Amino acid sequence: MATSDYVQASATARKRRAANISAFYKPPSWPEQDLPNNLTEFGLNSGYLTPDELEVVQSEADVILEKIKSKTWTSLHVAKAFCKASALAQQLTNCLTEVLYAEAEQRAQELDDYQARTGKLIGPLHGLPISLKDCFITAPHPSSNGLAAFANEPLDQDTLLVTLLRDLGAVFYVKTNVPVAMMMAETNNNVWGETRNPLHKLLSPGGSSGGEGALIAFKASPLGIGTDIGGSIRIPAGWCHLYGLKPSFGRFPTYGGKPGIAGQEYILAVNGPMARSLKTIQLYSEAVLSEQVSPWDYDHKALPIPWRKNVIQPPGRKLRFGLIGVDDGLVHCHPPVERALKMTKAALEKQGHEVIPWSVDDHDVIIKNLQAAFFDLGGAAIMDIVKPYNEPVFPSMQGYAVAAEAGEGELGPTKMRMMNMRRNQLQKAYLDRWNASATDGKPRIDGIIQAVSPWAAPRLGETQRSGLYVGYTGVWNLLDFSACTFPVTFADKNLDPPRDMSSFKQLSDIDGRIQRDYDPELYHGAPVSLQIVGRRLEEEKVLEMTEVIANALKAA
Repeated sequence: MATSDYVQASATARKRRAANISAFYKPPSWPEQDLPNNLTEFGLNSGYLTPDELEVVQSEADVILEKIKSKTWTSLHVAKAFCKASALAQQLTNCLTEVLYAEAEQRAQELDDYQARTGKLIGPLHGLPISLKDCFITAPHPSSNGLAAFANEPLDQDTLLVTLLRDLGAVFYVKTNVPVAMMMAETNNNVWGETRNPLHKLLSPGGSSGGEGALIAFKASPLGIGTDIGGSIRIPAGWCHLYGLKPSFGRFPTYGGKPGIAGQEYILAVNGPMARSLKTIQLYSEAVLSEQVSPWDYDHKALPIPWRKNVIQPPGRKLRFGLIGVDDGLVHCHPPVERALKMTKAALEKQGHEVIPWSVDDHDVIIKNLQAAFFDLGGAAIMDIVKPYNEPVFPSMQGYAVAAEAGEGELGPTKMRMMNMRRNQLQKAYLDRWNASATDGKPRIDGIIQAVSPWAAPRLGETQRSGLYVGYTGVWNLLDFSACTFPVTFADKNLDPPRDMSSFKQLSDIDGRIQRDYDPELYHGAPVSLQIVGRRLEEEKVLEMTEVIANALKAA
């Protein structure tokens, strides 16, 4: 690899992005001090978007598809509205990487022409704009993954999922920002810079699908696709008040994406949808995993399981949930998150569902195995790409640099075998524990409710200062369970006072740092979400349980 400089690579990439936006739109700018915390409300009320455009971008996917089908809206009108909104989202949050407006308009016009000529639709996603995390390849555009080495490298073959979605009628118009190699919980890198949360500008939108989370929360995308290897869909979905589905490996096609750590299969990365509405998540899943698409015919690791409906039987039965409380054995959550857990428990019990405490005695072992594996497998793989471009290493990624320097990035077969054996033992033990929840004549639990992270959404850069912690999400990646986030509430300085640190007993050093960070004034208005976890390949049930929980919260 030729030695270069990340500053030069970044300048080239940013110039390309700016040119691709300015060729179509020139969003206004404002002095930072004039911007309120909630950038979404500000942007929608700024006068930049016309009333017609506002109606489009504030509509959910099912409404958009129905209005295109009925010819109330054209695909081109919809595409232009979201392109224009995304330009403003970029201006205010720095959430975009590659900009595909010209292709989006051409594709939308082709869809309109087809509909006018035949009276038919291309597929169930006909005309729906879909935003993509940067790791999904839309040739010839680069997929930098937040790395200077790839920032300006043209690519020649689309990711399989991109091809399948295009065949279903999707319109691609932007790709979104990620952290370095997609291995941080905040979205920042040396190529595109830092992305901030549109619902609270002082907070992070999460990572690694943070650009997606920010764009969707800004209402500049009706549906985005992220990836998850340690929480990379659920953390940004949670911090941006969205629904985000992390499936088990093999359920959705993954072939042809650009991985953060190429070749590692100890923890399998998956992709899934992110949206403001649960109905959009369901619509997407049903379309991609239909018999019509049959992704298992094109991805050798995709399982031939068409999307199933009404898997909770009998319909309307009362469910049993395990609830993980204020800590996972290593780190406590912040007060607003604790309140969300209590709210959800009370809402479900009011509806007649059973909520029981769920032990986390084995979570610390699972989390430590996960973290060690990331450093062992990612150290040399990432640092060998970073070093030739003289990229500074972010504090939360120092573990990768240390592992690379120590030579631990080169694993021998014996260590790799032992790692696999230990992972398999942990997976089997957890499955047995789940089954053992069937006691006293009651069935085993249906799902597990847990916070997404200790923070509602942390202040920008906080995971670099306090330390990166993805234990709440990463445990389910090692187990390969399916999970979905759901919005609950917002942090409130009057309802969420800080803990008394004089009597607080920290479970770890990072636990103390995270608790000391909590400031009710700063975090006021932060989005608070939780996740519901199902067993492996229970994606349909997870979404049905999410609907039960969302309805209970709404009723409460």
